[in-house]
Amino acid sequence: MIAAFTLLFAVAVDSPIEPRVDPRPALVELQLQNRTRDALALTERELKTHPDTARPMGLDYLRGHLLHEAGDAAMASEAFGEALAHAPDLALYSRYRMALELADMGHPEMAAGLVATAVANAPGSPLAADAVSLFTQSLARGGDCQLLRGLVPEKLPTSQRRSLLLAHADCALRAGRRELARNLLVKILEESRKDDIGRGAGERLAGLVSDSERGKTCMLLGMTFHLHQELGRALGLLQRALGGGEALSRQDALETRYIQAHVRLSEQSYGPAASLFGDLANQARTMRERSRDLYYQGTSYELHGDWRPAATSFQMAYRSDPSGEWAAPSLLSALRLEWRSGNEAPAGTLFFVLAGRPEWHAATLRAGLFLAASDIVRGRADRAHAWLDRLLPTTADDRIELAYWHGRLAELEEDADSAVDAYLETLRADPYHPLSRLARARLSAEPLAHAAVREGRRLAASRRVPDLYGAWLLLGNRDETGKAARARLIQLLTADHATTAYVRLAEVPIAQWPLWKQPRLRPEEKLLALGLWHEGAPAVRAQFPVTEPSLGLTGSLFLARGGEHALSIQQAEVLRQRTPERVPLALQPRVLHVVLYPFPYREALLTQARQRGVDPNLLAALVREESRFDPNALSPNAARGLTQLTVPAARRIGGSIGLHVEPDDLFRPEISAALGAAALAALLHDSGGVEPMAIAAFKAGEPQARLWRTYCYSPGALDEYFTKTGSDEARAYLRRVLTSRAHYEELY
Repeated sequence: MIAAFTLLFAVAVDSPIEPRVDPRPALVELQLQNRTRDALALTERELKTHPDTARPMGLDYLRGHLLHEAGDAAMASEAFGEALAHAPDLALYSRYRMALELADMGHPEMAAGLVATAVANAPGSPLAADAVSLFTQSLARGGDCQLLRGLVPEKLPTSQRRSLLLAHADCALRAGRRELARNLLVKILEESRKDDIGRGAGERLAGLVSDSERGKTCMLLGMTFHLHQELGRALGLLQRALGGGEALSRQDALETRYIQAHVRLSEQSYGPAASLFGDLANQARTMRERSRDLYYQGTSYELHGDWRPAATSFQMAYRSDPSGEWAAPSLLSALRLEWRSGNEAPAGTLFFVLAGRPEWHAATLRAGLFLAASDIVRGRADRAHAWLDRLLPTTADDRIELAYWHGRLAELEEDADSAVDAYLETLRADPYHPLSRLARARLSAEPLAHAAVREGRRLAASRRVPDLYGAWLLLGNRDETGKAARARLIQLLTADHATTAYVRLAEVPIAQWPLWKQPRLRPEEKLLALGLWHEGAPAVRAQFPVTEPSLGLTGSLFLARGGEHALSIQQAEVLRQRTPERVPLALQPRVLHVVLYPFPYREALLTQARQRGVDPNLLAALVREESRFDPNALSPNAARGLTQLTVPAARRIGGSIGLHVEPDDLFRPEISAALGAAALAALLHDSGGVEPMAIAAFKAGEPQARLWRTYCYSPGALDEYFTKTGSDEARAYLRRVLTSRAHYEELY
């Protein structure tokens, strides 16, 4: 890419001629080519021949990093010490990296001492999370707990403050101060129970609670284990909490019973769950609580297949608080059950109750689509218009879904031209959306294919960008008219000042980066200029702004090459969001498509997918949407790794394939890929190969996915299942995974 820098490197290493240009571009290039030894040689020469300029640049720090990459931990630590002395603005990072080397060499006590200083000075720094993590790990492996006294956790963000609080509890346990440890752990759980710190605090606190203990501590533990899907432990602790001893307040007792009912629901004990929710509804202190409890009673009955009592519970939930937050969800649930039970007139009445309240617009839209899809797949064109014509979309996804079903209805009425127009609307909005993909398939087959070609040729005669795009979507590159429409379209977009930069996206050569022209750089920018993408990642947005499209693309590319895939995708998505709407992704250079939908860890994913009989593109799409290919991803709900499995779920899946799993194993890409592929394969098997149901089950659980299938008259059809997926979150997830899979099929 930059022959001049390669020449510079050759001169610098092999001859006595002094290099007289900035060495950093060449160092970045060498690292991107994985030429670690060559980069190290150039770095050391610069430090030797130009120390006065090389050291302020941070080349001592880079030398430490390169020595680490080469496997020389002792020399790396020494180099970071030199950086500490000669590059004061990198002191925080130098201490952290020295501590990391010491920890790797088996000196946690020295590592803890060094990194404690970094933690104390880290508030507001992008390094804070990594520094706190290393500090707590070093303490756990033998670091001096006295170091905690010099820190002020309140200055740190919540997650890091909670990590230090957990470390305090661990140190108290090591010192035999069980009561102090217990109080600290309770404090952590009272603040939050859902994150990984909460899970760890729950595990530790459970070891301090005797079998005879009752009351609030057991309640906290039961709630914690419920959130982390350890249902047996949760249920036992919740029962103990209610069993006497330390008295629970009435409010705590009701909350404990409420969580107990949810545990029963999660473990698929639907009868006991319905009974518990019914008891809670009778004891509710407010109309809101009564409505909520009756809604979950209806959900329990529904999942059990008892649809008549379920519908009754849902309607009672609505009547208990007709203007409350549970009213619209209850009406929607009752409508679905009445309709699928054959009670279409009562279902229609419920629809008009929903439609009568503007604030219930979202629920009305879901109800109308449910009814319209039901009629259309059964050939009932006479009623479908009544449902669809009352619906107003508010999001792009809504518009695609409505347009698709309008197309299906037009087909049913043998109105080919209207069907083509409706399906073309979905393609213009997003040709990779699962419903748009179905629309394209329908346009390619008779009885619509002839009408689609006719409309494509009509649009191709236009000079308007939307028309030419429509012509290309309908005709494609295999048709000469379609190819010509695409060429004219690109010509128009390239000639437009507002769009040309987005059509001509290209990687900016390293030598032209603005970084080299700036005399003063912040620490993260300085590290970025050394090719250190992990440490420098927080500076990418400023140094590679998406306001300059090709520069923004370049930042995304180099983040990906440095292994920072989640940040690379994020940068590319921001760039794509800024792209004018009239510039479709399909007309932008392939390189943007690739950074939006990368395929890292490809060998592991391909191997596991093939071994389990899973489509590799589907597995890659699932990983992209779960973790953005960050192997260290840790969700707020303590899901870990590439495929974002919780520890209990991973252990269950691991047991089924003969794999023993420890929590930290989930951060290993090969383990996470194996578990994710096994989980997906099992869900596909259980769903009879119905992909949308398996994907929905990965997100929402198998019972819910099975329930949504019972809403369908054509259970294996993607379009009806998609529209009848009852959770907005699960439906959005299904859309994202299937959209990503479409991109992966095209790219790879």
